[in-house]
Amino acid sequence: MRKMVIICVLAAFAFGGSAFAQDPNDMDLNNIGIYLNPAGTGSCGAIDADIPFTVFVVLTRLTNPEVWGWEAKFSYENILALGVTPYGEHIDAGSREGEHIVGLSEPFFAMGGMVVVAEIDLMVSGALNDVTQPSNVFIEGIYFPLLPNGQPAYLEASGSDGVALWQAINGPETPQLSMNCDCAPVAIEASSWGNVKSLYR
Repeated sequence: MRKMVIICVLAAFAFGGSAFAQDPNDMDLNNIGIYLNPAGTGSCGAIDADIPFTVFVVLTRLTNPEVWGWEAKFSYENILALGVTPYGEHIDAGSREGEHIVGLSEPFFAMGGMVVVAEIDLMVSGALNDVTQPSNVFIEGIYFPLLPNGQPAYLEASGSDGVALWQAINGPETPQLSMNCDCAPVAIEASSWGNVKSLYR
């Protein structure tokens, strides 16, 4: 019986420990990004001026099953932030512009290694922004970061030392959301669309 217990414990570590044995400094894991939908897809699009829209802050490829809190700074280029709404029962202790230090009373559970932690309401202003130029949102670490490497972070357990969050697209100098840029879909001209449709009649 004793041998059976030891075998079961070793098997649990062998099969269940793979997610936790991953390197927390691997920039392909524990990512934070800004997406056009809560499924964590699409970081580039097109929007007309003066139309408010909502994007989602999503943690992806998490190596831990729970999120008890998170911290990050969002900075905006050629776009207005109308508001940031963290999800869950929370306290946001961020005091500097764009900074969010969010503590949760109950953890988020990462489904498939992913969890949506907030939404951001944005607008490209026809009066205040140059609508001919791309509008970008960046993610970086806060002024007094939890981790020595200065990266955004999340708490995988209550009272933990934190785990680094790596920008989903390259690093902090790369926009995590771009609107009206080269990657945006090309607008369809009514006359050319009619010509294309006629080829299939």
